[in-house]
Amino acid sequence: MSRAEPAARSVLISLDGRSPAVELPDGDSVRFGWRAGEITVGTDRALTAGRIDAFGDYWLMSNCGAAGTYCVENLEGAGEYVKVRAGRAGVPIPFELSRVTLTVGAGSNSFTVYAPERRATVEPDGGGIPLLDEESRYFQVLVCLCEPRLRDCGAAAVPTPAQVSARLSAAGVPLGRSAVNYHIDYLVKKLGTTAPRGMTRAWKRDTVVTLALKFDLVRPEHLGLIPGRVAGRVPGRGPGRFAEGGRPAGRPALHV
Repeated sequence: MSRAEPAARSVLISLDGRSPAVELPDGDSVRFGWRAGEITVGTDRALTAGRIDAFGDYWLMSNCGAAGTYCVENLEGAGEYVKVRAGRAGVPIPFELSRVTLTVGAGSNSFTVYAPERRATVEPDGGGIPLLDEESRYFQVLVCLCEPRLRDCGAAAVPTPAQVSARLSAAGVPLGRSAVNYHIDYLVKKLGTTAPRGMTRAWKRDTVVTLALKFDLVRPEHLGLIPGRVAGRVPGRGPGRFAEGGRPAGRPALHV
């Protein structure tokens, strides 16, 4: 099967180009396990590592192993993940684009799952006042701070003021480190956070990034506000699989 858009209400499981993708219609299940040192997905009962069940607009993950925890990451989120411990069955996974990793270390130890895009149940009324001004300089600073995690949900480090200054300069927006720190202080107040006594500036950066991504104040489409970086592969995802913002090429933006 080609890597085309899956049929309606089906789950698509990709072994990242190592073999054809597996389509799983609603109500069906598939097993996965190890064969010749690589992860394999299919109906063979010899595959005993775990099971995936398609269930409406989400899917269920079972860890059939006796030891070890599987990690299911949201590839469109801000670092969210679900841990499926050994022996757990039928854990619901709400993400539309996920990376399932079975073991820590090098090798073919992960695969990607595409779930059906959720249908909107209500129409937004357009009311409300945005918390942040997306045309402001402080918002560009915030996007720079969030950029590593937007491009790779596994990224942990938040850019320093010097790195933010360099990144904005590359985008044609000269801004010194002192000005960057000023905008970070403003964001801390704007987002209603209070730094405990003795907390460092690193705490402020981490806090504003966590809040901005947690509440979708900064999203992948905002990366266009800081041009100058050439889109490429996201580390660990395979060459050419992901384009700007960490989404799979050829698939529309999804929203969890």
